[in-house]
Amino acid sequence: MKAALLCLVAAVALSSACDSGEPTDSSARASRTTPTSVSPAPDGKGAKAILNQAFAGREALGSGYGRLQPQIGNTLPAIPENVRSVTFAFACTGKGKAVVKFTVDGRYVPSATHTSTCDGSIFQQSVEVSASDSGPGPISFNADATGPGNGSFAYSFYVEKKQQP
Repeated sequence: MKAALLCLVAAVALSSACDSGEPTDSSARASRTTPTSVSPAPDGKGAKAILNQAFAGREALGSGYGRLQPQIGNTLPAIPENVRSVTFAFACTGKGKAVVKFTVDGRYVPSATHTSTCDGSIFQQSVEVSASDSGPGPISFNADATGPGNGSFAYSFYVEKKQQP
């Protein structure tokens, strides 16, 4: 009995050592499958499936997903020079709330602040990108999440408009 328990503990430890706990995936192809529910997944894949379904075929510049935490954020550091606007999409599950804020080229954009209910719905924000001598500046988001600790989130930056050559 003691040996079986030790084997079980070792198997659990080895399987969780393979998972970083903070998956990000900017190169995955969009899935066309319908999520079976919007219930939380401990790894964020439920929220990721919601965005993949809604934005199938769109060009993603960066994305990420994971377990809903009190503070979430990331920066899209480089934007291709021919991109004139970007759509930011965010979804969360778990019945909490997330207040999403943006900075563009280092400047806070108060008019873009939004409170999302973590029920699987998608929040979208269009962000105009200004061209400068040094190219378009970075776009960052930060979200303060509240509510039950069993939710998940996903976000992605998609190309919205490109300058024609």
